[in-house]
Amino acid sequence: MMGLVLLLFISISMQAQDPLLNILKEELNYQFSEKQNFPQPPYFMDFRVTDRTSFSVATEFGAVTSSTNSRVRNFVPSIRIGDKNFDNLIEPMQTAWTQSGLHTVSLPLSDDSLASKQIIWDEVFNRYRRAVDDLERARANRELRVEIEDRAPSFSEAPVEMYYELPFDADKVAFDEAYWGERLSRLSAEFLKNPDILTGTASINFNYQRRYYVNTEGTEVVQNLSSARISINAMLKAEDGMDLPLFTSYFAFFPEDLPSDEEMLADVHEIMRKLVLLQNAPLVSAYTGPALLSGSASGVFFHEIFGHRIEGQKMKSDRDGQTFKRMVGQSVLPSALSVIDDPTIRQYLGRDLNGFYKFDDQGVRGQRVEVVKDGILRGFLMTRTPIDGFYQSTGHARADLGFDVDSRQSNLIIETLNPKSDAELRQLLIDEAIAQGKEYGFFFKTVSGGLTQVSAMATNSFSVNPLEVYRIYVDGRPDEMVRGVDLIGTPLSMFSRIIYAGDMDSAEIFIGMCGAASGSIPVTAISPTILVNQVEMQRKPRASDRGPILSRP
Repeated sequence: MMGLVLLLFISISMQAQDPLLNILKEELNYQFSEKQNFPQPPYFMDFRVTDRTSFSVATEFGAVTSSTNSRVRNFVPSIRIGDKNFDNLIEPMQTAWTQSGLHTVSLPLSDDSLASKQIIWDEVFNRYRRAVDDLERARANRELRVEIEDRAPSFSEAPVEMYYELPFDADKVAFDEAYWGERLSRLSAEFLKNPDILTGTASINFNYQRRYYVNTEGTEVVQNLSSARISINAMLKAEDGMDLPLFTSYFAFFPEDLPSDEEMLADVHEIMRKLVLLQNAPLVSAYTGPALLSGSASGVFFHEIFGHRIEGQKMKSDRDGQTFKRMVGQSVLPSALSVIDDPTIRQYLGRDLNGFYKFDDQGVRGQRVEVVKDGILRGFLMTRTPIDGFYQSTGHARADLGFDVDSRQSNLIIETLNPKSDAELRQLLIDEAIAQGKEYGFFFKTVSGGLTQVSAMATNSFSVNPLEVYRIYVDGRPDEMVRGVDLIGTPLSMFSRIIYAGDMDSAEIFIGMCGAASGSIPVTAISPTILVNQVEMQRKPRASDRGPILSRP
């Protein structure tokens, strides 16, 4: 007990001595108080600062091609005028500010109080003028509309939080660029052994950051986040000119926890083996029929096709497709499936998770959200912008440097009550192909990512980019690697086609960065293999160039 009290005392003492936190609190209180005399005074303000230090080393074919490090303190204020029922951010997707995209303002790195306050003062003034314009525009929009669909207020209540983490230990975040250059050069040099490989890279990115958040309600949050990621990529061309890339990546919170050279070297050799198979693989045409999606492939599938449709803030706008907004309490997935988004999970199956955080970018604690339970839609991922029926934040307000917050995914987890083994799923795929009169089904082993359209101004659709795909023949012939297809479709139709899922003990973890309205956000998707009784595939565009005429040096 004494140890806990001592740690708390040290934390409070260090908090009082944090120069940047003190600058933010002082300037927030001053700016808010000063603007109470304005014709349209703000009723709420908050300041966000991300102090990020980044390192990167890139190698190609055995040599370092770049080595960089940087540090930036990015400042983003938010100002609300009007009241919580109707303010300038009543339609966050339609404000002029969010439409303008990235707006980066950097603070000094030296804790220079005068310089920092001058920059803050200038940016807050700009934001205030924008807030006034946005409120006038929002009022005009409401006057012109026939009917207001979403009658929820503009802003929700949230608990006042006081949370402070001490800075990272210097030893913990030390980064040896020469050491990593040597390690990664040895890995990328392996790609020289195949003269057909045109790109062979290995790189590392490590960043650590202190994220500051203060608001006029009294919340003060200072937390640390870190991420280290190695990416290994190789590419060659098929005889017809099609680019054939493969990759693997590794994630940990700190570089010291990344895999050994032996493990990564084995993966490099596996990439090289598969590239040879891909180079000689047949080109396939459009197809509809049954398919298996591996855990990593189905994780991307759920992130793109389902996850972006449960992000609540965008549903405030009529411009959003609002696929699920009116389907709460209805069946949206097979009854055996559940979907959870949980930023509080730091590890899963012994692996660090990229979507972990304690507080979101509105100072709200990250919360586990059971979005779908036994196939039934239960809720959404919410910020402090409420929508009809969902009036409280779930701690999912997230933003990259320079962006305003939006509802975003964190660690998305797909679970099943009726798991099947890999052997059972394979046989079920074959049975389904036979029932549909197909010669084979498909297995999507790895994908590089995907795109989805959620706007009401366009057809809602998705596209997933497979890298490693196999035909599984119903007559027992060996599986055959193929190339040249994209997985496409419309969301609701695709969800209805899922029939079985695998065991969570063999679930796979896809770790990546998701780009959307509030910038590039770290995310994780965890899923078992799933069986879909019908997918739609289209052929990739025909290549316009062939490989090099001369052999590689």
